[in-house]
Amino acid sequence: MGRLGWTMEQRAGVRQYFRITTFFAILGIVLGVVLISVGNTGGWLLLAISTVGWIGMYVTLKNIKKAQP
Repeated sequence: MGRLGWTMEQRAGVRQYFRITTFFAILGIVLGVVLISVGNTGGWLLLAISTVGWIGMYVTLKNIKKAQP
């Protein structure tokens, strides 16, 4: 059985959360690059967490959107 479609409010909410998450992912990536350039090895961890988390969310939302009727 297929999934039911999202309402307009749900779509708007997902878009808003995606924008907020994208902002924080970009902030984490920039901070990670700055920390790496300063010589702090924790920057690599921050960079990896920010990038992998955002990519995972993007792929998940893309697959859910494709499965909608």
